[in-house]
Amino acid sequence: MVKGWLSWVRSDDKAIINVLEEQAQNLLKATSTLVELMTKYDNVAEYLSKITDMEHEGDEIAHKLFNIIDQTFVTPIDREDISKLASSMDEILDYTQGAADRFVLFKIKKPTLYMSEIAKVLLSASQEVYNAILQIRNLKGTRDLVGHCNNISKYEHQGDTIYRNAIAELFETNDPIEIIKLKEIYETLEGALDRCADVADVIEDIRLKYT
Repeated sequence: MVKGWLSWVRSDDKAIINVLEEQAQNLLKATSTLVELMTKYDNVAEYLSKITDMEHEGDEIAHKLFNIIDQTFVTPIDREDISKLASSMDEILDYTQGAADRFVLFKIKKPTLYMSEIAKVLLSASQEVYNAILQIRNLKGTRDLVGHCNNISKYEHQGDTIYRNAIAELFETNDPIEIIKLKEIYETLEGALDRCADVADVIEDIRLKYT
């Protein structure tokens, strides 16, 4: 364990933290765009293109981060933790793009209320992910990290409840094709929230190691 972690910050440390923050900000933009897509539900293909661009940007950011790690002898956080954090955020973005893609692929006429609700919860969870990542720069000086992680967990549970209600109602319908399409979208949105919970778990581990 590094004593006085980040009480002074090396240039490589700054670069790693900066890229993590960049990744979290890009994720927040993508989930915000997904909510906008569902709210307006017009020019859906254009929104999908925007989110896909953000997903590609996320891949580039992750690649940039791993390059920095490879060239850094001593990292501010364990390499494994940095990798888990970056990979988990990248997976949230993948699921977000996947949900948007299915609206176009399945020719969904209109998102259900449940879909919009889960997307909004995902946006709230992503905001907490972003807020938590910002706190990593100064772990010793923050008391907010646990709160952000708890909020992510709360949103993940909230999303689970909406998901279960959506699936229960979905299976009351008689159109098997529609059931398959909508169920896959629900599962993709719920998967994004699960990955937010993964980020919270990694951040909690980091807090325990370095504070």
